[in-house]
Amino acid sequence: MTAINALKRNSAYSPALDGLRALALLVVILYHLGYCPWGWFGVPTFFILSGHFITQTLLKHPELTRGRRARNFARNRILRLAPLYVAFCVVLTVLAIADYGDGSTMRNLPYLWTWSLDLSTMAHDFQPTQMQLFTHLWTLGVEAQVYILWGLLAILLPRQWFVRTLVVLALTGPLLRAGLWFYLTESGYPTMMRPIIVYTSPLTYLEAFAVGGLTALPELREPLRKAARWMVAVFAAATAALVLRALSEGRGLVGDLGYPVFLPDHYAWVWKYTLVTLFFGAVVLILDEHAWSGVRLFEWSPLVRIGVISYGIYVSHIPLLGQIQRWRGGEDQPWTAGGALVTVLLFAMAVTFAELSYRFLEQPFLRLKRGGLLQSSEEPARPATADPVDPVRS
Repeated sequence: MTAINALKRNSAYSPALDGLRALALLVVILYHLGYCPWGWFGVPTFFILSGHFITQTLLKHPELTRGRRARNFARNRILRLAPLYVAFCVVLTVLAIADYGDGSTMRNLPYLWTWSLDLSTMAHDFQPTQMQLFTHLWTLGVEAQVYILWGLLAILLPRQWFVRTLVVLALTGPLLRAGLWFYLTESGYPTMMRPIIVYTSPLTYLEAFAVGGLTALPELREPLRKAARWMVAVFAAATAALVLRALSEGRGLVGDLGYPVFLPDHYAWVWKYTLVTLFFGAVVLILDEHAWSGVRLFEWSPLVRIGVISYGIYVSHIPLLGQIQRWRGGEDQPWTAGGALVTVLLFAMAVTFAELSYRFLEQPFLRLKRGGLLQSSEEPARPATADPVDPVRS
């Protein structure tokens, strides 16, 4: 019996969600390669999955004291995220000391070491960089900051109030983003920076974590299951309408399907994030509930494996892309022979790096986790040769 098959017997683990995580990662990489203008969809999907898994984890052992649950949660999150992230920050620090690049690495080290790169865009002296090295780590800043908030909410609030808080956060995403935009406007931030700040702000993604958290609550499964199919239909209809509008205006079949990054047009940064979040929240619920005959497609073993090692692929793919482009002497255009070569090289190198990182850096720390989803009497026995798979990889 493989580790994945053993874990499928435990209701806490759904390999289809790892398959979804893998697909979200792949579209993000294709977005960075220039193939997939709507590939930023993968980012809110990551956060929805994170909200789903950490909510399951935080509510898994109500018999433990609040202090014990808090310690277990903090310990497990640090053991999951810190080893690879800290190792990468050490490398970035060495490169900064060696004066590698345009100076942006040294300038951003305080943000990187404090898991707050997502907040760097709010600095009035913010300077963008063209370096393909660390800019994608803003998402890990969002993760770390929301984890702290989630832990406090789940541990300090009674369950019914925690559920109500998730509902409020899931419904007030547009208000939070509109409030942030108003603050940026009144504070004199340049117009061109406001969409970027909104895009990278943790406030923008609180609703994604909340929607993911709601999908993990057994008491809400039935009403959410009914709403999920409607949400999929609404998203499909909205996307079709956006594409038809583009066609009617003579713009052809637009590559972003009406969802350009930063959503700059017609206040789309207020409501389109919600539309995307609700759609992928519905997908998470449908896959976790096996409420669709195509779920097995997401459980394809190679896809699940990419989901398992996705952290290493995500962290490494931007610096690897930068090095490949330097070796190639510039940026190869997508849909060309050069672009295809870069794509193949990037995937091969990122997967190799991630496998090595997972086996030799991440797994030794994962084995030290306590009080997680599988730390219970229901934990399936694993053969000594099995590859331990941790279900909470967010």
